Amino acid sequence: MPGLGKTTLARKIYNDPKIPRQFFSCVWVFIRQSCVKGDILLNILKGFTKRIEEFHDKNEAEIAEEIRDHVAIGGKCLIVLDDVWDSDVVDFVKTVFPENNRGHRIMMTTRHVDIARSVNIDPHNLKFLNQEKSFRLLENRAFGVSRCPVELVEHREAIVEKYNGVPLTIVVIAGALRGSTSKIDWKVVKENVGKHLIEEDKLQRCLNVVGLSYYHLTDDRKVCFLYFGAFPQGFDIPSWKLICLWIAQGIIMSNLPGSNIEDIAKCYLNYFANRNLVIVTEKRVLDVESLRFGFSKEFTDYST
Repeated sequence: MPGLGKTTLARKIYNDPKIPRQFFSCVWVFIRQSCVKGDILLNILKGFTKRIEEFHDKNEAEIAEEIRDHVAIGGKCLIVLDDVWDSDVVDFVKTVFPENNRGHRIMMTTRHVDIARSVNIDPHNLKFLNQEKSFRLLENRAFGVSRCPVELVEHREAIVEKYNGVPLTIVVIAGALRGSTSKIDWKVVKENVGKHLIEEDKLQRCLNVVGLSYYHLTDDRKVCFLYFGAFPQGFDIPSWKLICLWIAQGIIMSNLPGSNIEDIAKCYLNYFANRNLVIVTEKRVLDVESLRFGFSKEFTDYST
């Protein structure tokens, strides 16, 4: 089901410092439901070359041949297929690497057990969090290194009992409560979160929980958050590009004398990250700190 942490776990493996030492090339491809094979090949090709534009008009066979040429002069590759809905996708990707004597590997995430077992008889199944782990996750995301105040423990336990151990719902609600020690705030969440978890459709249930945090945003922040929907699903968004677009579109406004509009935009990004509405996928230090924000399919569907 959505929200168990499949993509999060895959990201941790993909970004592990040992991976580059084992694989010559690593490529992340977000698949989605209505996948186009040509798009999948183009996304794989991006992992080998920046000359992508000239291949947009090429057919699948030509793109596949280009990938094979790059693979032939390199070492073994790791391809991550995130959110697979059809087992044929894996078989199709394998055709790009016809000989596996170099140890190429495909790592896949999917919501469907039958698809997972069709390519691996013993797939890794994520489990729901138990109550203790749910407590720890909520406490860590809401208070950081601090412990949950004693007067809020009762509300914390009541909220966790309604989560059913789904990490996504926990981190999103924790984001809405981040740093708050108000009994009123915790009581409001405790009384309302249950209404959003009774939805039978599991994806809609997750979106409803994300909605709790969204509706707490100010109007200007709502506009900025909804702008994420302009990017493709599963796309890593460079923060500098997003800030430039916000400013160019006139979304970020400042009437305060001496205030820097770029600093305001950065504050908004950090606010979304702190509220777990977007996921920080990479941190880099250049002349200024650069953050690339990505979001899972659940967030993408919601923001669009």
